[in-house]
Amino acid sequence: MSETRTEPKIITVTLNPSLDRTLVTHFLALGYHNWTRETTRLDIAGRAISVSRALYALGVPTHAAVLIGHDAIGQAYQALLAEEQFPISILRREGLTRSTIIIKDTGHQNETHIFEDSSGLNPPDLQAVSDLLQELIHPGDTVVFAGSLPGDTPADTYAGLTDMAQSAGAQVAINAGGGDSLKESLKAGPDFVYLTQLQAEGLFNFPVRVPEDVLHCAQLLREKGAGTVLITMLQSQRAILVPDESVWMAEWPDVAVGTHSGMEEAMIAGCLAGLYRQQPLDETLKLSAAAAAYTGLQVGHEFGTAKDISEQANGIAVMQVRDVSELHALNV
Repeated sequence: MSETRTEPKIITVTLNPSLDRTLVTHFLALGYHNWTRETTRLDIAGRAISVSRALYALGVPTHAAVLIGHDAIGQAYQALLAEEQFPISILRREGLTRSTIIIKDTGHQNETHIFEDSSGLNPPDLQAVSDLLQELIHPGDTVVFAGSLPGDTPADTYAGLTDMAQSAGAQVAINAGGGDSLKESLKAGPDFVYLTQLQAEGLFNFPVRVPEDVLHCAQLLREKGAGTVLITMLQSQRAILVPDESVWMAEWPDVAVGTHSGMEEAMIAGCLAGLYRQQPLDETLKLSAAAAAYTGLQVGHEFGTAKDISEQANGIAVMQVRDVSELHALNV
């Protein structure tokens, strides 16, 4: 599985993949027959593999590692992986692969998500992932651990893998939600952490409602060991990026007419793409927000190229926040 060294790449690790089916209906009526209004989408999903798909669309070298069950859903998932054009390493395990049904109701203007669970990982599964990463990682690479952990997998799983990846010379990006897996991951000092406003509330157990609260959470995360922190307020179309002592904020119009699927992954990928290319921080955050805005216009997990998302960038405002009072003015 070793590969010829050419340029740094972004490796993503999906421990809890999901086969996502997205349907569009008009005024969903529970208990009655309903018809779809558009072609149903079937997407390989799971936070990390979606980040790889978004990175590839943006022209960033990426390699995805995916752990899939031997069940029927896992077999279907693997078949769809064959259609992707970037390198993918597939590991198989015993147990169930999860799936998700997303129903977009254009009449009631809402989305219904039906989740299935997956079974947990055992030590040999995690060892196989670790062994694979040691083959794939070269100094200067970035490894992305993203998504929920399956079943009763230990909460410190990402932390252990982070230690290993950093020892191999990689930077590590974490998107582990706002629960125990993120708390444990912070102990390993990840180089990049992404979470949403609601996940920040779950992590710190206090209301996170306005940009000032988000900034406070980002600063707390950095104090706990995180490097660059990106927190989104998707409901109010804002994101705050704290790479060091500086603070950057993006705002964009509410243009989401598709589904919310993939917006977070697009935002993570846009930010990582900007950092990978060493773009100025304002351009990096604008790319991140534009990628998310483009995906919000689509149905299912659809990620845009740089050309696709360029139109969205025109409606995005990015500012450097030099004083907290500037954020306070936005709360009105």
